[in-house]
Amino acid sequence: MRSMFRWRSPPWRRNPWAPCPRTCSLWFGSCSGFGFRLQISAPPLRGAYGLFEAGSRRIWIAPISFELGIARQTFLHEAVHAVQSCPTGTLTAIGWRLPPMPPVVRQEIGGILTARYHHHRLAEQEAFHLLGQPDAVPGLMEALRRRCGLPRPAAAPA
Repeated sequence: MRSMFRWRSPPWRRNPWAPCPRTCSLWFGSCSGFGFRLQISAPPLRGAYGLFEAGSRRIWIAPISFELGIARQTFLHEAVHAVQSCPTGTLTAIGWRLPPMPPVVRQEIGGILTARYHHHRLAEQEAFHLLGQPDAVPGLMEALRRRCGLPRPAAAPA
């Protein structure tokens, strides 16, 4: 019996930036000039959709995030952490003025921020806040230039 479904390779295997607006790929092009690396594979933290590791300057994006349609949000969230790691290698808040969280958002992510990210709560608030901003990528690029200084050669593959 023939299957009614046609299996094709997932979109992230053909073009990892397909679900991302052009500005995301431009941002990553700029980001790699500062020594950050992107790896599309399961992050070493089980169950995570994305992860930034300051020591290796690596951003992981789980392939499932492309299939779920959250690759842009995942990438932007982890990219904020990459910028937050400059210039010292330790995550510190960028210093964006954040409006108060709407009650619904506070209710939904407040527990996450308290339970999972209590050491970097402000850094996580900035990362979550950026996701809903129409000027997310330009704002992130400005912070990248301001905090990370001059571009440097790309990091060697691990």
